[in-house]
Amino acid sequence: MATPLELQDFTAVMKTVYLPVRKKAFKIMTPLLANARQMGSDEVKYSGHDLVFDVKFGRRPGFVSSARGYFPYAKNSREKQGRLSIARSYAMASLDGLAIRATQGEKAAYISAAAKVVEDIQEQWQLEQNRVLHSDSLGIRAIIGTVTDTTHIIVSAPYGIASSGPGNLHLEVGEDVSILDTTGATQRGKAQITAISLSGDNATLTLGTATNSMVATDIVVTAVPAAVHATDNSWGAEPHGIKSIVDVEGNYGTFEGISDDRWVAQKMTSATVDETIVMKQLNTIRARAGVDWRTDPTAMLLLTTTGIWQAYGESLLGLRRFDAPTMTIEGGFTATKVAGAALIDDPWCPRGRMYQIHGPDTVFIDLMDWGKLSYEDAPTWQRAATRDAWEAPYGVYWNFGALLRASHGVISGITDTVNYSPIY
Repeated sequence: MATPLELQDFTAVMKTVYLPVRKKAFKIMTPLLANARQMGSDEVKYSGHDLVFDVKFGRRPGFVSSARGYFPYAKNSREKQGRLSIARSYAMASLDGLAIRATQGEKAAYISAAAKVVEDIQEQWQLEQNRVLHSDSLGIRAIIGTVTDTTHIIVSAPYGIASSGPGNLHLEVGEDVSILDTTGATQRGKAQITAISLSGDNATLTLGTATNSMVATDIVVTAVPAAVHATDNSWGAEPHGIKSIVDVEGNYGTFEGISDDRWVAQKMTSATVDETIVMKQLNTIRARAGVDWRTDPTAMLLLTTTGIWQAYGESLLGLRRFDAPTMTIEGGFTATKVAGAALIDDPWCPRGRMYQIHGPDTVFIDLMDWGKLSYEDAPTWQRAATRDAWEAPYGVYWNFGALLRASHGVISGITDTVNYSPIY
């Protein structure tokens, strides 16, 4: 009888068992994305020109009474026209030729290499689209706080929002980035991130290429490699998101081509949050925007971080209410009812904020959903020009906007000390 020691002689011919299972230590949670498409009353197809819509900013004047039967002059309501265009986003899938052959046969690996890569791209796109919906068209991933040397910088402020989360919330090792000045007009250089270390909200990035002239307050955006194009990057090329609509930073006085006192989102600042504060904000939106979201409470989405969501729950304890009424919204997420509206926490939401999003006044403009880029009978996967590999470009053409900006709001400045960020 063979002993365990003797069995080592057969190691070379023993079969490796590969389970057809992929466990994700990095959870994909995208509450905003799950609801954004469903909330809007329309999903518009792009057809070559901007989406155009009208917004009425005042009551119609000219109603009179006359004992003698005289008519007033004709009056018109004050009206402006909004415009929303399209934005394009891309990713590239690449597979080694040897890996493709090795995983094609039924007697080989149980998981196709191509299937793994495609699944990974599709999942990451969910996070990317959720990120875009939280951001604005500028595409700021982080802001430089300290320049250590030409290859090391310390960044924070994801979305370009101070104290909003860890600096690498939306940056990964291997990412190609462009360093720009605060205006986005001057590029300091391009580099690939080769290492990231996190301390609190400060992320130290190691850059693969020395970049001169970097200073604190410079911004970091993703970019195509310098070998593809010397200056092309994501700055100002992304779809709009909630940050554009509520505009706490004041970067979008004119949004979708409209600038008007009645066009702005409703903004409130508060260090704490409870039901009374939320009701005050919701009642302000209802009165000033002229939308009665209470006819359909799920139409008003209250979106915040998990830390603020927990702080709101703690405010109920003093009322001896250890639980609040709940409702199920799109994506299977459970929302808490607050003054009738739906409160949901999103771990990717910027810290210190609670958004009020009136779904019927949002709009998706969509030409092509996320997928492989191919035309008619052109092959989807194509051989790489310089190596034994196959590549497939992925892309999407879309944008997100507000049909009525005033029906949305934000409570900012909320103390949010608990870090429930997915990045740690």
